[in-house]
Amino acid sequence: MKTIIAGAGLVGCAMAICMKKQGHEVEVFEKRTDPRKDDLSSGRSINLIVTAKAINLFKNLGLWQDVQKITVPVYGRMMHSMTGDLSYQAYGREDEYNNSVSRGMLNNLLIDKAESLGIKINFDHAIEKIELDKKEIIFENKKEAYDKLFGCDGAGSKVRAAILEKLGDKAKYKVDPLGVDYKEFLMPSTSTGEYAIEKKALHIWPRGKHFLMALPNLDGSFTMTLYMPADWYEKFNTPELVENYFRENYADALSLMPNLLEEYQENPQGFLGTVRLSDWTYGDSVALLGDAAHAIVPFFGQGMNCGMSDVEFFRSHADQDWKIQLKNYSDQQKPNGNAIADLSLENFVEMSEKVGDEKFLFRKKIESILETNFPDKYRSRYGLTVYTLTPYHIAQAAGEIQQELISELIRDIDSIEDLCLEKAEKLIDGMLTPWYKSRGVQLDKVI
Repeated sequence: MKTIIAGAGLVGCAMAICMKKQGHEVEVFEKRTDPRKDDLSSGRSINLIVTAKAINLFKNLGLWQDVQKITVPVYGRMMHSMTGDLSYQAYGREDEYNNSVSRGMLNNLLIDKAESLGIKINFDHAIEKIELDKKEIIFENKKEAYDKLFGCDGAGSKVRAAILEKLGDKAKYKVDPLGVDYKEFLMPSTSTGEYAIEKKALHIWPRGKHFLMALPNLDGSFTMTLYMPADWYEKFNTPELVENYFRENYADALSLMPNLLEEYQENPQGFLGTVRLSDWTYGDSVALLGDAAHAIVPFFGQGMNCGMSDVEFFRSHADQDWKIQLKNYSDQQKPNGNAIADLSLENFVEMSEKVGDEKFLFRKKIESILETNFPDKYRSRYGLTVYTLTPYHIAQAAGEIQQELISELIRDIDSIEDLCLEKAEKLIDGMLTPWYKSRGVQLDKVI
């Protein structure tokens, strides 16, 4: 039984390792050149965060200790106002954090791990055609037969295209552009090798329709990502205009980015959008995973984590009949893909606008108090999504109840000092606890 993985990205390599550990004959085909030969990802890929769902898979595959070594812990958001004032917002409880990692470094590590297990990865192999009914995949100079084909080939998936062509009007497929594109830059470490800004935080410069974000790297640098309306990149098209734009909006960051103007000109403008697809499987042999099935915008930091939860599904259901696996995969994972897509779009508004809004920050402070005082009863929507294995669609629904709860709790108060914890506990016991129990929600953290 031959298993072919299309794509040697993060999800493709993880799926190959998973299948190999289950005893399958696995081969991977990747259209790119081996990324370990050059720094091919520079300026092209937003830094990632590794959280509970990916950590869970990495632990189950025996990879987490090695992955953790290349991550940097990030405990919360640091907001930068127009005047340079700072305000900090913790992600969760005191000991909870996200793990910032370079996509390129993580991809290279997973490629190495896959090859160490004897998995053959064929680089420079672009798919020309897939004969789904014949179970054949065709490249420029060769043809391969498969028993199982996993499409892990990203947002522009050739495997997905083959399924859509075969299904025709029966398939529902949509790409929703965000209308906001991104560029990456580097904030290098200081002359003494230190981080130029607080290393334990994700930094955000919220400016409404546009914002700047920074995530730390192992070497003391920060990956800086600018998000702004796609057509603005044409408007800021000279070094003088770019420098003026940054001086007006991100003055405290500008002085720490010595190569900004050169990088702005040379680094590509990245597209952001959401892929929604009705059919994640085909027949008894093909499944789409990761961005090939559910590409999302990056503002909840869960794109890679959601892809790894796809892999974990196949790992944890390996004892099921294969046809049942495929059916259950679609039934269980599609609601999660849709939910995290919605949550990511909501978080774009939160990160670009709300993190600087006093009413929003007040609600966040209230929520933090609830998590601190009732750790066994209350987890924020963010905490459920990022620090537990709660399915995304359950966390989304819980978040709606939590917003109602907080609105009721603060209806007659204007300050933290007026908060009544007794009332809060009664609301949690009445609105949340029974709902959690009815859906089997576990509030325990994973990392």
